[in-house]
Amino acid sequence: MRALRRLLVLEVVLLGLGPWAAVPGAGAADDQGTPCAFEVDVNLSPGLSRSPSSGAFDTKGESGTLDCQGDVDGQPATGRGTFGAEGRYGTAGHGDSCDSRQGRGDGTAHLTVPVEGGSRHVDDPFTLTYRVDGRSVVGEITGRRFAATFDVTKADGDCFWHAVRNIHIRGKGRLRSDEPPPAQEPPPTPVPVSP
Repeated sequence: MRALRRLLVLEVVLLGLGPWAAVPGAGAADDQGTPCAFEVDVNLSPGLSRSPSSGAFDTKGESGTLDCQGDVDGQPATGRGTFGAEGRYGTAGHGDSCDSRQGRGDGTAHLTVPVEGGSRHVDDPFTLTYRVDGRSVVGEITGRRFAATFDVTKADGDCFWHAVRNIHIRGKGRLRSDEPPPAQEPPPTPVPVSP
């Protein structure tokens, strides 16, 4: 009886969170670069529903927040910056729906970080993958300079009667330097020794 009660409580909690509840613990996509946390509202058009579709997403500019801890292009970050993105979702196969287990897309991230003596701005094209895991949606963006994972923490719509057209995401990632890696010197050429 106790086990049944626990199961019912768990179901009520999950249902109360809705179909787009977050999975905690999404971490950075890799270990190189400056750690950054971000949060932003994303608009989807036409939105996710029970029918597969492809469409566009955007954040209406750099409307989100970005908090980087460390150096950005050789200068220490001095405060909270801004984050935004736009692109396409449902780019693989026949599009994505609320029943899709995995989805794909691409886009461009826009990041502005205040640093000592000014700010650094980055426009970074990325690929997007995401998966529906039970009642949660988690994703990953992979760009040349910025790579991150994110959770969908809120969404409008219910996927059944109303398409999901607006979501709120929270994520963590790494912003890599724009400097090219140091060139490695070729090994010295052996000098022939004459007998």
